[in-house]
Amino acid sequence: MKGWLLSSIVFFGVAVTSASAGTITWNFSTGTSMSLGSTSHTFVSNGIDITASSGTDLFTKTGGGDENGLGLTCCDSDHEINPGQSIMFDLSSLFSHNVTSLTLMLGSIQSGEAAKVCDLDLCITFNSSDDAKAVSIMTLYTDMKAHGSGKLMITGVTGDVLVDQMEATTSSVPEPSSLLLVGNGILMLAGAGVVRKGLWQR
Repeated sequence: MKGWLLSSIVFFGVAVTSASAGTITWNFSTGTSMSLGSTSHTFVSNGIDITASSGTDLFTKTGGGDENGLGLTCCDSDHEINPGQSIMFDLSSLFSHNVTSLTLMLGSIQSGEAAKVCDLDLCITFNSSDDAKAVSIMTLYTDMKAHGSGKLMITGVTGDVLVDQMEATTSSVPEPSSLLLVGNGILMLAGAGVVRKGLWQR
């Protein structure tokens, strides 16, 4: 009976935990290569928005392969982020969610090219081995949250790059009502177990 009760408790705990987890993906390529006609643009996924901004108009590029993502209208025909240019993302809307992982994918990083991704204090360098790969930026996000600043800057170092995708995994603490439901369920299971045991002993 103890094993049956323990299995039931574990089942209820897993059900509540899995129900509260989710993955949010922001794709910065809209499917058509075009200027967004503004120096800032808000991208929304699952009701959570992040805003990108720069000193020049943003450009969304769809070139196939790893040539997809967010770049800039100037200053060449590639419309990518060149050395000395940058795009700033405001991720402060994520602070109200329990983010357990955060990854960033940059594209069009050819051999010898690189980009830096920085918050106020820390930087991560992306090079050609990171091209079109989801790279964890959780250390940056943790530092950003500690400083209360949602600013994340992506800057070209050598060559030119695109910002392809960002993905966050969230896991919220079960609400009190959910915990109450689980507690009631456990008590009911325990009661049923006692009744069962009593019937067996007759």
